[in-house]
Amino acid sequence: MTRISAEQAKARSLRRYEASAVPWASDRAEPRLDFYSPFGPMIAKTTMAPTLIARLNRYADRMVTPSAACEFTVPQEVVEDGGAQSLLQVTEAAITRYVTGVHGVPPENVRVETFWIVSQVAGTASPMHHHSSDISGVLYLKVPEIADPAEEEKTYISNRRAGYINFMIGGRQDFSRSLISFKPEVGAFYVFPGWLLHGVEPFDGSGERRSLAFNAYVQTQ
Repeated sequence: MTRISAEQAKARSLRRYEASAVPWASDRAEPRLDFYSPFGPMIAKTTMAPTLIARLNRYADRMVTPSAACEFTVPQEVVEDGGAQSLLQVTEAAITRYVTGVHGVPPENVRVETFWIVSQVAGTASPMHHHSSDISGVLYLKVPEIADPAEEEKTYISNRRAGYINFMIGGRQDFSRSLISFKPEVGAFYVFPGWLLHGVEPFDGSGERRSLAFNAYVQTQ
């Protein structure tokens, strides 16, 4: 590993708090109007391979109770199954990409503390909360059928019941947005700071909303 001076280390440490001056979006009518979104936490989204999803579901199918919500930790043998395509290794790789993308340099070390699976049925919600870890994430393994598609036309604020995950920071402030929602999709994998408030709304419909979550810690340069 290339050694850097104390001055370089300090500059790198401070740089992680400085946003890029690249526009987030632009209105290209003349004269052009650029929009910047420099403040707040970053949420990353990627997808996991169907083979990994199937492997995790085979394990979870033995653990869930039909028609009842539950959650349980994933044992180490399941976490490490699959070699280079194991849950552990692909999660560590995603965290490394996330930290590199946000800070500009890769982490020195990534340690996933625990994985757990959450199985939810109609009417089950997870109130807004945060985690104690540096990095957290959510992977969708199963999604329910929503009884009334009109629910998806609503928002979290208007009491939508479609099982979306919602991230929130701060409160209502003019010219600023403080809430974002994502519809659950099988294979979708989100990585975000553990301190970021997030919660899951209930859904009305059939089937199971099954997700995997994790807590991880990173050592940065």
